[in-house]
Amino acid sequence: MEEAVVGDEIDSVINTPHRRRKVEERGTDRRSGERGRERNDVINTEKSSTTTNNNHQRVQDGGGCRLGLRGWRRRCLYALLLFLTATVTLNLALTLFFMRVLDFSTTGLGALQIVKGGLVATSPVHMMDTLVATHLSSRRHLPLTLLAADNVTIAALDENSNVRSSMMLGADKLSCITDALVVRDPRGHLLFSASRDEVVVGARRLVVAGEGGAAFSGSVQTSHVSAPVGKSLLLESTTRALEVAAPQGVTVESRAGGISAHCLGDLTLQSTGGVIKLATSKVVVRGLPTSTVQNFDPDLVGPDVYQVCVCSGGRIFLASPGGVCAADHNFCK
Repeated sequence: MEEAVVGDEIDSVINTPHRRRKVEERGTDRRSGERGRERNDVINTEKSSTTTNNNHQRVQDGGGCRLGLRGWRRRCLYALLLFLTATVTLNLALTLFFMRVLDFSTTGLGALQIVKGGLVATSPVHMMDTLVATHLSSRRHLPLTLLAADNVTIAALDENSNVRSSMMLGADKLSCITDALVVRDPRGHLLFSASRDEVVVGARRLVVAGEGGAAFSGSVQTSHVSAPVGKSLLLESTTRALEVAAPQGVTVESRAGGISAHCLGDLTLQSTGGVIKLATSKVVVRGLPTSTVQNFDPDLVGPDVYQVCVCSGGRIFLASPGGVCAADHNFCK
C-alpha cells in the first residue's frame, strides 16, 4: 500500500506540465551529450588509423627513424662487450690465482698473521728492502736469527730522519758508529763505556790474555796493576823509557820473592825532600874496588877520598879522610 501511494505521488509530480517540460529538456541534453561523445570517438579513431597508415607508408618508403643498430656499429658493440667480458673474467681469474698463491685469508697473508699490535711470522721471512719496525722479537724460547748475503745494518734515526747511530755486521768485521758505546750487565751495572773523551772498564778486573800483552801509546793511570795467579808481571818499554809516577808515593813490593833492578847506565835513587831508607839487617855491596895502598900516609890521601860512617839509627854519612867517624847527637837523629 505504501509503494502504491509513493508511485501515485511521483506520477502526479511528473504529470505536472512544468515538471514534465524540465524532465524532457534534461533527457534532450543527455542524448545530445552522448551523441557528441560518440562523434569525438569516431574522429579520434579516424585520426589514429590515419596516423598508423602514414607511419606504415613511411616505413615502406624508407623514410623516418629506424630503431636498433645495424651493420658495423652492431659488430663494434658486440666486439666491445666481448672484450669487456674477457677482461673482467681474466681479472677475476688472476685475483683468485694470486690469493691462492699468496695464501691470503682473513687472518693474514701466508706466513704473516695480523694480530693486535703487529704481525706474526710463522716461518722464515725474506725482506727485499728496508725493514722499519719499532719492536722486533722472536717467539718464546726460540732464537732470533738475522741473515744477510753481505752485511746486516741496524741504524737509529733522529727526528729529521738523519742517521745518528748505526751498527754494521759484515763478513769480516763489526763496525759501530755512535757518540758513545755503553755495555751493561743484566743488573744495570756498567761493564764498558767508550766515547771520544774516555774509555771506562767497569768490571772488577781487566784481564789481558794475549801473548803480546797490552800496548799503550799514551799514559796509563790506574790504582792497581797485578798479574794473574801463577804468572809474572812485566812492565816493559822496548825502545823508550818507562816511567812510574805518583803524587803521594810509589810502592814496589814482592811478598814471596826478590826485586831486581838492572840497567846499562846509572841507577839513581834520589829523594828531594826526604831520605833513602834501607830497612834490612844486612846490606851487601858487591863489586867495589879495593885500594892497593899498603902503608897509610896522610900525604897520599887525596882530597876526594872520604870515610863512610853509619849512625846507630842507620844514617850513613861521610867523614874527612884524616878525621874520625864521629858526630853529635843532633846529627844522627
